[in-house]
Amino acid sequence: MAFTPLEKLHALHDGYRRTFCIAGQELLLIQEEGQVALLANRCPHMDAPLHKGTVDNGVLRCPVHGIEFDLRTGQAQGSAAACVAPLTFYPIAYEGNLLGIEVG
Repeated sequence: MAFTPLEKLHALHDGYRRTFCIAGQELLLIQEEGQVALLANRCPHMDAPLHKGTVDNGVLRCPVHGIEFDLRTGQAQGSAAACVAPLTFYPIAYEGNLLGIEVG
């Protein structure tokens, strides 16, 4: 596997959000409440892009249908929890002062 850098660590801050296309997948790198997550930039409900969603108290809200997801677990919240798949997360890799992903 090869390390693919995404961002310098010093550039991250709460509210950080950026999309990347890696190996044909659109990914969303996000930092909220000091936690960094790398996830598929699509809502599992109907594939809407999540990069314009709002985040409040660790919950990401899809900008299209309003479904809310816990950023720690990826699980949908509220009435949608039973019928919507969780968010897809990708493991983050670190190399020196860079955050990235292992691609292979």
